[in-house]
Amino acid sequence: MQWYPLSIVSDDDWDYICGEDFYNDYIRNGTFVMIPEIMHLSDNYIQKGDGSFRDSTLVSPVLYLVLQAIGKEIADRYIPSRDINMTVYYSGNYRDMRIKYKTDYDDFYKEINASLEDYNYFIKTDITNFFPNINIDMLISQIDEKCNNGDEQFSQTQLQLFKELLLYAGDGHFPLIENSVASSYLATVVYLDLIDCKLYDFIMNSVSGIDKFKVVRYVDDMYILIDSHCESKEIHKTYNEIRNQYSSILKEYGLALNANKSCIRPIGEINQELKKSLYDEYINGQKHEIEEHFHGSLILFLNRLKDEFVNDCIDVERYNYLIDEYFGRDDIEFTSNEVFNYFVYESEAEAESNEVSNAIKSIIEQDISVLSIDPKRLGILIMKSRNDGIIKTMLNELFKRSRTSKWNSYCTTIAITYLLNSRFRHIDLLEVLKANDYRLYQFYENNCKRSFSYYINNQNNKAICYAIGDDWRVYYLFFMYQVEKRKNNNLSMYAFYKNYFDRVTANIDYVEKRKKGDAIKKPNYNGFYREAQLKSFYNKIPGSDSIIHIAHEVRNSNPISHASASLIDEGSPSKKIRKTIDDLNSILQQYCDQMEN
Repeated sequence: MQWYPLSIVSDDDWDYICGEDFYNDYIRNGTFVMIPEIMHLSDNYIQKGDGSFRDSTLVSPVLYLVLQAIGKEIADRYIPSRDINMTVYYSGNYRDMRIKYKTDYDDFYKEINASLEDYNYFIKTDITNFFPNINIDMLISQIDEKCNNGDEQFSQTQLQLFKELLLYAGDGHFPLIENSVASSYLATVVYLDLIDCKLYDFIMNSVSGIDKFKVVRYVDDMYILIDSHCESKEIHKTYNEIRNQYSSILKEYGLALNANKSCIRPIGEINQELKKSLYDEYINGQKHEIEEHFHGSLILFLNRLKDEFVNDCIDVERYNYLIDEYFGRDDIEFTSNEVFNYFVYESEAEAESNEVSNAIKSIIEQDISVLSIDPKRLGILIMKSRNDGIIKTMLNELFKRSRTSKWNSYCTTIAITYLLNSRFRHIDLLEVLKANDYRLYQFYENNCKRSFSYYINNQNNKAICYAIGDDWRVYYLFFMYQVEKRKNNNLSMYAFYKNYFDRVTANIDYVEKRKKGDAIKKPNYNGFYREAQLKSFYNKIPGSDSIIHIAHEVRNSNPISHASASLIDEGSPSKKIRKTIDDLNSILQQYCDQMEN
């Protein structure tokens, strides 16, 4: 869903987006924050292995690209502190300008496999709920310390904007955004940098019985390869020391070790026989495909799933057990889910076979509720079956659940899967989505119904942006207003909006006077925070006197702006604050409409 809008952009629009004009018009000074469609967020429906949903967001294509660019700016300046014997991979690669994860994911395993002969044990670790628990304050502080240690690479204003953009895109948390190299880089290379240094120093200087070791990390998954002359009992004591220390270090940074996914084992249990990347690799001079090792597994899995439904009701735990049984092997390091994903997303031969289509049809006819266990992958298999009867049954169930108020997040996931694979060619299902998740429907309207260049070229605030010109401080104030509004911080929200309103007014006044031939050299920012000056400027807008008077009453009682702080004593000022902002915005828009006419 995150990348779909980028797939429908025309070549001409791509040329414009990549060009200097677009950068100067929308990016350089932050003009993009004025466009509501660009700043729109919605939930993304990404599931975990246990069937629950990750706390992820969908962002507009422009905001997505801005975030990737911020990550690139930081990557160009941030020099990690890790020892050279620690190798770190993340989803994508800024150095090679690669945004897809596959190459780096495969390289991660290849490096482990290439080192196996030099070690006799490995420790595998994982971090619980990694992305949501990243402390953005600590992340930005680390960037500041590393990049501004000497010549200043980023100003404090830039760092604040980086922080607030990340929080905004993550809806208050570190942003988990689908296919975002920026999120993966900042979380892995930057945030875990000092954590990895502390752990490496501990192993190097405080752990006995290790002859040598090597650390390889992919995001929050980390392997420590160990060569030790100690007996098994002693090496397990060493593992406990390392695990406990790592857990303690993680706690300092708001993170927690996932004990269920951490272990120490003999090196042969990593990947003794089959040393290959996920999809294909040369082994002993011959190329092998994943189908060779799991041929027929998909149909066997689906038939077993069908039988399970006949005998009993299946749950997520049983479903995952069957995936392990049919797509897992001890001689392959890759997880059963990764192999299953290959058959769902990459393989065409088996997924589109008549056998698979018939098996899916039998499952759906018995109990369509199975889709809620794994709506995205099973939904894709249904689409690949090209069986109109199965697809119609699935859609009818969605419509029924919407009519009977039984719609849930799993229904949304199934609907998204269908709409993406049909390129959103189902008006009735779109109406159901609109009724059940309007923010997600807005994402479709803004970015998937047509190219997002449409709302850039047809925005209704061009007069305001023209008057603002190169004054980036106005866009800063407006963005901070949006940030505080999203947090429901009404007092600071109002303070930023009122400052934005005053500064925009001064800019408009300057532009109009210049048009009339006035020799004024710069906007009068010191004059347009005064009530009388603002009333005079907007005197042709009906009701503006009263609106501006109330606006100044609110500002002069706002503890963020004025020492009187009397707004604190009011029982419920939020409605008054929000109405005042709406009224100010109305007279500003009316004035700009008059300018255009």
